Amino acid sequence: MKYLLLPFSLLLFILMTSGCTTESAEVAPATIRPVKLLTVTDMSADALRVFPAKVAATKQANLAFRVSGHLVELSLFEGQQVKKGAVLARLDDRDARNTLLNREADHELAAADFKRKGELLRRELISAAEYDLSKAQLKSAEANLANAQDQLSYTVLKAPYTGTIAKIDMDNFQMVQANQAILVLQKDSNIDVVIQVPESLTHRVTQFNPQTNVIPVVHFANNPDKAYPVSLKEHATQVTQGTQSYEVVFTLPRPQSMTVLPGMSAEVSLDLSSPEKNHITAIVPASAVLKRDVDGEHVIWAYSEDTGRVKQHLVTIGNVTTNGIEIIKGINIGDQVVVAGVQYLSEDLAVKPLRWQRGV
Repeated sequence: MKYLLLPFSLLLFILMTSGCTTESAEVAPATIRPVKLLTVTDMSADALRVFPAKVAATKQANLAFRVSGHLVELSLFEGQQVKKGAVLARLDDRDARNTLLNREADHELAAADFKRKGELLRRELISAAEYDLSKAQLKSAEANLANAQDQLSYTVLKAPYTGTIAKIDMDNFQMVQANQAILVLQKDSNIDVVIQVPESLTHRVTQFNPQTNVIPVVHFANNPDKAYPVSLKEHATQVTQGTQSYEVVFTLPRPQSMTVLPGMSAEVSLDLSSPEKNHITAIVPASAVLKRDVDGEHVIWAYSEDTGRVKQHLVTIGNVTTNGIEIIKGINIGDQVVVAGVQYLSEDLAVKPLRWQRGV
């Protein structure tokens, strides 16, 4: 029995040994290197910024009487269009008219006395001092008359420009005090659009790139599909209270196809690209650019999704910035560039994009 088990064990050993040899002879598949990629995007698209905005009147005035009195005429309504010089409100002017009559009488008396004193001085019947006193009294009477005429005119409130009655703060037949606001008048030929700009973008907003093809436009909330071109009107040089931003105002003619009122919401789109950056195709990390030892040329590795391989591209670089290296020529928008481990790549090397998994 012992001699029968020996050949069987030997046969089993030979079979196990031959199986291991076959598996070890198989060639292991080549490892495809994963690479980190960056897609080159249009830099001008990143420069297009949208700011929330508020509509404001180009010119707005809180109108008030310069004198106190009893309001006897105020027949306006909010939203009413008025012309320049139109009478908006009146005060009871009886006291002002009576005062004017007194000042006219004083002026006539002073004028007659001055004329009489002039004749007496010519005949040397009075002294020059008496003549000078009469002359001064006439000037004082003229000043009092002019003041009375002004006080009478102050009882009438007129429109300083053509516009719209935005708000009425008083009711008719009330007593009003001098300089107490009666109504708000807004000029309606143009409208302003106001945005708040952070301090880091103030310089680029207030000095547009003259070479850009994208002009500033505004979209109003009640018609967001329609864009209206705007122009820079003014900008504040003092920070807005409570924020670290500055107020910038754009203006445009009032749209005729829609109603736009002060206080409405809007959005202003601006191209904040700089003129000196128009020639730059992209900005890539410094790790993506390799300088060849043989000729000193700068190259990058571009990945092709069709072939799954990388190829060298000669590039012309610009300045080195805090965001990376400027690429002037050699790559196109949409190219995928390897940004890590470029020193381990070779021409037509098969690679695969690095996929980050959850938890890694």
